Amino acid sequence: MEDIKPIDIMNYPFWNPHAWDGREFQILAATMMRSHTGPGSEFPKNILTDTMKKPAPRLPVPIPTTKEFVAMMDAEGYDKIFIPAIRMWSNWDKKLIWNYTIDEVYEHIKDYPDRLIPVVGYNPYRIEESLEEMERGVKEYGAKYCYFHSLTFGVPLNDRRLYPCYAKCSELGIPVGMQTGHAAELFPTWPGRPIYLDEVALDFPGLTIIGSHTGWPWGNELVAMAWKHPNVYCDCSAWMPKLLSKMHPEMFTFMSFWAGQEKVLFGTNNMGLTAFKKQFLDLPLSDEAKRMIMRENAIKVFGLKDSKPKKKSAKKSK
Repeated sequence: MEDIKPIDIMNYPFWNPHAWDGREFQILAATMMRSHTGPGSEFPKNILTDTMKKPAPRLPVPIPTTKEFVAMMDAEGYDKIFIPAIRMWSNWDKKLIWNYTIDEVYEHIKDYPDRLIPVVGYNPYRIEESLEEMERGVKEYGAKYCYFHSLTFGVPLNDRRLYPCYAKCSELGIPVGMQTGHAAELFPTWPGRPIYLDEVALDFPGLTIIGSHTGWPWGNELVAMAWKHPNVYCDCSAWMPKLLSKMHPEMFTFMSFWAGQEKVLFGTNNMGLTAFKKQFLDLPLSDEAKRMIMRENAIKVFGLKDSKPKKKSAKKSK
């Protein structure tokens, strides 16, 4: 098959020095994510009690410049990557541990408008401020998406504090996405149940909704929502593609036939451009499914220009 130039709709600020700050993220880095943060390391003893008493020193994080990041995209054949103004709340410390504004995101990516797409965020504890920033992000900076991490705030997807966000996204004509499923970090998991999107999709029929992170362990609920509602989609980010068929059978089956091929989008969650592309291309899916999920669906959902050069039609012989 011809090479696909993926559009990654779920990434994070690549200049993030605080990627593993916060007690919850430090525990995640030492347990579930230690294959990424400390390959070959043993499962730590007393990690929960020790970290809750005193946060560990900050893990070193490689921070590329914007030019270097785009060069990485070129090397791996990525067309576009979405960068969100993400906010995350610490359930333990009761404070923001990630707090990126759309102004900061825009300053980092403004020189590459065709490659790096700004994404506005939302803080359900600061509703009016968030709505003002969302409008500014779309109208001044060209943001095409709103993504929020509701699980860290302990807010279910049909909570009244999220409805102003849904209404503003509908008004601005941009899709809204959110983490669904479990919290890998030590946050309550129950607010991420995808079934809560049922009510939201009915209340906002003109709003495009993207349930992120596969919805696991309620993958069947997210598939049901995307299959049922014309305005609900999902992405398969945050899980290495090689795990999809084993840990996410409902999602993988959905991706394997026409209904899911039209409703699933691709994202890396900043867990490795190389590995995610290679592993996804190695999946036992049709070439058409891979092309739609990795690229074409994002073009349709976000109204992007297809930057892929069109093949010249052969000249007719006289």
